[in-house]
Amino acid sequence: MKLKRPPQPLVFMFDGPTALCAAVSELYRREPKAPSALCEWRGRYYLQVGAPLNGRRRLAGVGERWGRCLGARPVLYAFCREHGREISQNAVAQLGGALLRQGKRGKKGEE
Repeated sequence: MKLKRPPQPLVFMFDGPTALCAAVSELYRREPKAPSALCEWRGRYYLQVGAPLNGRRRLAGVGERWGRCLGARPVLYAFCREHGREISQNAVAQLGGALLRQGKRGKKGEE
């Protein structure tokens, strides 16, 4: 069976930058090329991440560890982006990659 449209991206909400960074780091390790976007509205961070149907449950589990999975809510994300502040159009790759590189540099300095 072929879908007429691709699956809607999942939207996650995080209360602060620490939780956001932890979730994005883990998402980057699992799915470094996942299409994603990030915005901030009313002091909360909203992360939209695309995933194939067979990976959505795993992706939701990762996000739930650090924040709240709101489900497939592209309209909610669009509202938050419009009324808030867009931070990234490729958050998992940009932020996750930067955090991973920073972590590797920190480990080298500890040795």
